[in-house]
Amino acid sequence: MTSKQPDISRLGFWTVSSSKQGQGVGNLTDNNTTTYWQSDGQHPHTVSIKFPTRHDIHTISIYTDIDKDESYTPCKIRILAGTTSNDLQLVKDVDLAATEPHGWLSLPLVEPLMAHFVQIEFPLNYENGRDVRIRGLRLLGPPPSDGMFKNERILPFTTPEFHTYESLR
Repeated sequence: MTSKQPDISRLGFWTVSSSKQGQGVGNLTDNNTTTYWQSDGQHPHTVSIKFPTRHDIHTISIYTDIDKDESYTPCKIRILAGTTSNDLQLVKDVDLAATEPHGWLSLPLVEPLMAHFVQIEFPLNYENGRDVRIRGLRLLGPPPSDGMFKNERILPFTTPEFHTYESLR
């Protein structure tokens, strides 16, 4: 998957609602689509990402493979966001029942989202499957603009990750 949007996934602290032994949260961001996170428990299954500072999120990309995972593939996805897990609001609701997702599914947000906390919920699977498998998950920030890295900056950082920490509060 190529994108001009920076991958800000590694800037957050990731947790999952449950996982099978050896198929945990680390498999979501390892850039290897042969590994996967597999939940273990009741619906809805969730992936939560907590950022130390608010981040601008433009797109969420999820890698699924219905050919390999069949009933483990989610057919409904909800994206919620807020400042903590206690004030989450629904941002996007995606129904994949009419498609058979295979590969990277790009979920652009209608409005860019500034959030401390993002939760991706998988409430329903194909064929009424119980557990879910996700082979990759990325949170993408805004595409860099032409004027973003001008010399007027106080510090000579050149990546969006460094610009996040450019100013002190």
